[in-house]
Amino acid sequence: MRSTAGVRRAEAAREAMTQFARGGYDGTPVGVVAEALGVSQPYLFKLFGSKAGLFIACVDLCYDLIEENARARLAESEAAGRPGTLDDIGHAFRHTIAEADLLRFQLQAWAASATHPEIREVVAARFSRSLELSRELTGASADEVNEMFARGARLVVSTALGIQLLS
Repeated sequence: MRSTAGVRRAEAAREAMTQFARGGYDGTPVGVVAEALGVSQPYLFKLFGSKAGLFIACVDLCYDLIEENARARLAESEAAGRPGTLDDIGHAFRHTIAEADLLRFQLQAWAASATHPEIREVVAARFSRSLELSRELTGASADEVNEMFARGARLVVSTALGIQLLS
């Protein structure tokens, strides 16, 4: 049975995220992604329109996974009879970035944002959405959310470098 275009887009974005995580936006030819998927490069352009479109689909996938894990952790807290907190979101984020390719891709997305305005626009929007969603889902103040995201940034760096933060 043939896959639908939506299923193929999701599969392609997942594989592309892995490839971009390893080589970055500028260092990863679309042909590498196509080869890994066993499809033609023109087929990927048909699905995503451009290399930037493919990368942006990966950005959305990355942030969707982070958001899904946060929502799942908050639901677990609520099922246990306690309100979800920013600590729950932080725990979910630690779990999410434990997947090395997702962590590397997030770093690559930030790096690509420095030189590609169309990517920066999407990354900035998704990051801002993460801030607002954290506030909405937990009722935390802006200062509390900003502090949690600062801790998250330290976590990203320490995880990427394989070092422990000071206690």
